[in-house]
Amino acid sequence: MNLDELAEEYSEAIDAEDKNSAHHRINEITRAVASNFPRDNPEKLAWFTAALQDKRKKWFVAKVMSKVNPIPKSLLQDLVLASMLEPNPSSNKFLVLPCVKTFGKEIVKEAMLKYSAHPQVVENDGYNKVAYWVGLRNA
Repeated sequence: MNLDELAEEYSEAIDAEDKNSAHHRINEITRAVASNFPRDNPEKLAWFTAALQDKRKKWFVAKVMSKVNPIPKSLLQDLVLASMLEPNPSSNKFLVLPCVKTFGKEIVKEAMLKYSAHPQVVENDGYNKVAYWVGLRNA
């Protein structure tokens, strides 16, 4: 399974004019990846960690994570950081909510606190943007 190729197919489907076909293709791709998802093995999950730093591939990862349960613990920090660096406050939920579903608010809050002083997170107001989706708005 070539994840780079599947991520590219996903991106092409997102941009397709025929939204119905695109929707079905996106589901096919993400279901295939989720059903063959490597469990908590950092080496096998390295592609996903790296993809979270790519502007287009991170959305592929987010879509796959929405179908994976539980989220591997070794991806928790990377997903939380990616959500806190995401400038769109309506989109970062797709990166963090699968973590909340698997680990709960408190574990996610601990991960958020770890990155709260990260310069890019501070510049992006990432803690507050993500806290909204985690349910920590008054934290």
